[in-house]
This record gives sequence, structure tokens and C-alpha cells, in this order.
Amino acid sequence: MQVVLNIIKNAEDNFIEKNIQNGYIKIETYLEDQQYHIKITDNGGGIPSNIIDNIFDPYFSTKDEKNGTGLGLYMSKMMIEDHMNGALDAYNTDNGVCFDILLKKTFKKDEVVA
Repeated sequence: MQVVLNIIKNAEDNFIEKNIQNGYIKIETYLEDQQYHIKITDNGGGIPSNIIDNIFDPYFSTKDEKNGTGLGLYMSKMMIEDHMNGALDAYNTDNGVCFDILLKKTFKKDEVVA
């Protein structure tokens, strides 16, 4: 939940900073190949290609010093990948950015995997 809230808050901050009119955040969930996908997409203009590879680095921030520490996306990636054995990725879309969270489906003791 903390990861999803962090991504939504970042999108909201971006809408305000860029004065995006009619901003939206779309959340999709689905199961594919025994992995849950949570896709969070916005229409905030995306992340510049020269920095998108750095957004998960510790202390990397596009916000000014008083509004960001550069730890939010770093900690989000750590939570998903190191503590939940999942994956967190980001990529630009036509008019914004998509964060894709992948979590392995866990099975209950009496479930059968086909």
C-alpha cells in the first residue's frame, strides 16, 4: 500500500508542478503468468529520457530540496523487490508514465498449480 500511495503522491505533485489540466491516474490490476500486475499510469507528461534510468537511485530527486528527499521511489523498489520478491519498473507512455508492480502469486496449501 505504501508503494502505491507514494507513486500516486508523486503523480499528484507532478500535476501541480507542471500545471497539468485534467490530470488522471489510472490503476489496473490483473493476473498473468502467475504474477499479479498493478499498473499505475498518469498523463503528467512522462519522465525525461535522460533521467528515467535514475529515478530508483537513492537520493535522486526531481523535486527541490524542501519538497523531496529522493528516497520515495528507492524505498518503494526496495520494498517490492527485496521484501516481496517482486519487481517495480517505470516506463513512459504516449502522454505520461506507467509504474508496473509485479508480485508473484502465492498459493494456499490446498491449491493445485496446473
